[in-house]
Amino acid sequence: MNKNQKIFRWVLILFTLLMVALAIDMAKNTTAPWNKKKVEKGR
Repeated sequence: MNKNQKIFRWVLILFTLLMVALAIDMAKNTTAPWNKKKVEKGR
């Protein structure tokens, strides 16, 4: 594996981890679309 492939792989891993972290953060702050109807009925 040459240097460019190694750098590309690390960037890809970091980008994936960042996206996963953002998705988890957003999921904690908002209700999922399939849960909104249940929440509104519960009030």
